[in-house]
Amino acid sequence: MKPETRNLKLIILVALLLAVMAGEAVALHRYALIAPGTADFFARWYGGKELVLHGRNPYNREIDREAQMAMFGRYTRPDEDQVNFAYPLYTVFLFYPLTFVPYPWAQAVWMTLLQFALIALTVLTLRLAHWKISPPMLAATVLWGVFFYPGARAIMLGQFSILVALAVMLAVWGLVSRREWLGGGVLALATIKPQMVFLVIPFLLLWAWRQKRWRFVGGFAIGMTTLLAGSLLWVPDWIFRFVENIRAYSGYVGFGSPLENMTARFAPGFDQWLNPAITVVLSALMGWLWWRALTRHRDEFWWALVWTLLIGNLIAFRSATANHVMLYLPLMFLFKRLSTLKWGTGWTLAAQWGLTVALWVIFLTTIDTTRGSNFEAVFMHGLLPAALIGVYLLDWRGLRGTTIFQPD
Repeated sequence: MKPETRNLKLIILVALLLAVMAGEAVALHRYALIAPGTADFFARWYGGKELVLHGRNPYNREIDREAQMAMFGRYTRPDEDQVNFAYPLYTVFLFYPLTFVPYPWAQAVWMTLLQFALIALTVLTLRLAHWKISPPMLAATVLWGVFFYPGARAIMLGQFSILVALAVMLAVWGLVSRREWLGGGVLALATIKPQMVFLVIPFLLLWAWRQKRWRFVGGFAIGMTTLLAGSLLWVPDWIFRFVENIRAYSGYVGFGSPLENMTARFAPGFDQWLNPAITVVLSALMGWLWWRALTRHRDEFWWALVWTLLIGNLIAFRSATANHVMLYLPLMFLFKRLSTLKWGTGWTLAAQWGLTVALWVIFLTTIDTTRGSNFEAVFMHGLLPAALIGVYLLDWRGLRGTTIFQPD
């Protein structure tokens, strides 16, 4: 194919994609006028808007109270969501253009971007897992990725978790495909949600260092320096204010880590010793897998990465089901494993949609009505990673076999 023909097809494809996204944004705008939503995005958008348009510090308590009135029509109690800007300031860079439009348009565009980012995440994790499937199965898997409970809920809440997971997987793709400057730079963006990446970023940087992939490490350093320098020039004291907001957030959020939430629900009375015991065992397992991948067993990179994602989502200091979009890669390896069995396609589809239905049913039947009509029970924060850890332990040999291949 001639370069001119290839470029023309690419331009047409991009134009069609933008047209579809624009049409969806217009439709969602009509919905947003009737039912404003994406509450997790609103708090960041409101603070970002006040910073961009009026030069106000988004971490100020006054802005929190204005956002509370906008969301709830009243000031919230100390034990309720304070709607504060509990993210690093450079998060604003991700939605800067949306601060110039009314919130219904911002909500519509943001939900559209998250949906297509989720589709990209699904396709990318499928590719990273080296899972080759037919076009109909690809379509079914992409559809599953959008309607799967963690992804769909993340879109409904306007969560940044989808962008964080996509940034991590783009970084992994950049690292293993020798696009190291890109991978390292994109990884820096994932730091907007530290609880999602507190284990996976150190692992990727250590692996890059051991493999002498200096451009990946350099890309991350340049990316972080750019984000920090740009945001500190904008609001010099934002780091201190951010830490204050994080402390306040921990004060009014009445639940612990996903593991703590799980054991409190299913092993009350034993959780005080069960939590540290499980954490120590899982941390030791992860350390051993890191050691193998970082030393003589280069082909175990994917196996160590999968376990890092699983364990990180269970022992994170604070999490929610929207963060489980980071588990799309372990899920793709599981689906790949199922596809190798007899009636593989049937087993895979059953696993995809059975898990989807199960999580939605659990959510709908265990809603925490003491907090509202849309609050999930906190034990769900650890349900999926705990279940996947159990599956990976039970089928250790088979699932490990699906991940043992050399990074490019």
